[in-house]
Amino acid sequence: MKHLCLWGVKVFIPLILFGICASPAYSQEHVWRELNDKTISLLQKKRYADAIKSGEEALKVAKKTFPSGSARIADSMNLLGILYRTYGRYAEAEPLFHQALALYKESFGHTHPDVAKVLQELAETFFLQDKYGKAETFYKQSLAIYEQVFGQDHPSTVNVLNRLGELYQDQKKYAEAIPFYKRALTIEEKTLGSDHPYLASAMNNLATLYHYQGENTMADALYTKALGIYEKEYGKDHPLIATILEKMAAFYESTGRKDEAKQATERAKQIYSNYQK
Repeated sequence: MKHLCLWGVKVFIPLILFGICASPAYSQEHVWRELNDKTISLLQKKRYADAIKSGEEALKVAKKTFPSGSARIADSMNLLGILYRTYGRYAEAEPLFHQALALYKESFGHTHPDVAKVLQELAETFFLQDKYGKAETFYKQSLAIYEQVFGQDHPSTVNVLNRLGELYQDQKKYAEAIPFYKRALTIEEKTLGSDHPYLASAMNNLATLYHYQGENTMADALYTKALGIYEKEYGKDHPLIATILEKMAAFYESTGRKDEAKQATERAKQIYSNYQK
């Protein structure tokens, strides 16, 4: 019994010492989590200046608290990069994304979703600067990882597909943009159902591209379907209805359907006037 008691004392003392040593590290990790959560909350509230201060502090704490190759440091770098980019501070955002990318690859391997996430943030940074070639490369790398990890028809691919569509549309490469928009729309229809209001905006944009390509039958069908979805969801006098009607009016006008263009225009004006009263 005496030996058991002595053994217990020998074990208990190191445990106390371990607790004392571990406590500051745990405390610092808790501080980092609170700062990181605060930064995300401020970002969501669009309080960007406050978010940047919080994000910079979170990164400092992360570098002091975690090993140099930690993915948590990458988390803070990625978040701060997004905030810098929001202010157009691209020269500061880009190296943070590259550093985060290296850390994620070191921690998780080259095909982890967090790697895809940072590749997409890099792509966004270049897209916003009209650096289309670099943006395209990073978007496609990101998409390839999502496809490998989740499959080609997984909802996680939708955002990248839409951004690639916008990238090509921005360059007036409509024929290249359409397949990405179509694929994103198909995935969302499977995931959300064919009448979900989220789909109407995608249909509206895709219809415009078909019109630019001279595929007016497809454009007409998509405009009509988008209008029907919005009417079912919001009623026939909602401002969103007016935005589609305006595009439909322009479409009808350019395809020689003058009467339908006039009707769509008048209906859009009536909806707007109802909200101005």
